[in-house]
Amino acid sequence: MKENVIGQPEIEKDERGRIKRVYVQFGPHYFVDIMPNETGELTLYLGATHHGFNARATDVGGELEKIIYEIREMHPDLTFD
Repeated sequence: MKENVIGQPEIEKDERGRIKRVYVQFGPHYFVDIMPNETGELTLYLGATHHGFNARATDVGGELEKIIYEIREMHPDLTFD
């Protein structure tokens, strides 16, 4: 994949037509994957090639939001509101 390219999103739907997974590759080797984890909780996976992190996106103030605020504190020059 090229540096300034966003790949075609892969969208999986269930039998009712509801989106159950969205996967996008971008840049030279990055990806975002949003889908339920092994216990069914909506989870964001963010990575480079085959490594990265995941965070549950199930609650306001939950795991994903805490990570967002940690990153905002560590990198205030990269934040937006």
